[in-house]
Amino acid sequence: MAIELDQTSRATVNRFAIKCVVAVLISLFARSNYLLSAARCFELYALLMALIAALTRQRYSAHSFNHWSEALWLAFISAGLQVLSHATA
Repeated sequence: MAIELDQTSRATVNRFAIKCVVAVLISLFARSNYLLSAARCFELYALLMALIAALTRQRYSAHSFNHWSEALWLAFISAGLQVLSHATA
């Protein structure tokens, strides 16, 4: 069963995937806890996406992904990594 995404949603998913790879690569160079460093990168990306969504006056849409969706995904990953980091510490 194939899922059809519109152009905006496809671009959002692609940006999200690229940000995930970049955040992991940046956190590899951290001298401290890897998971916490990755969580901080995701957190900064989430804040940046929320700022962009607010400045461009986007609204959360149930029919298409946009910067708000991406900010939520990034924030959830950041929160999950922080919990995992504290659980393994």
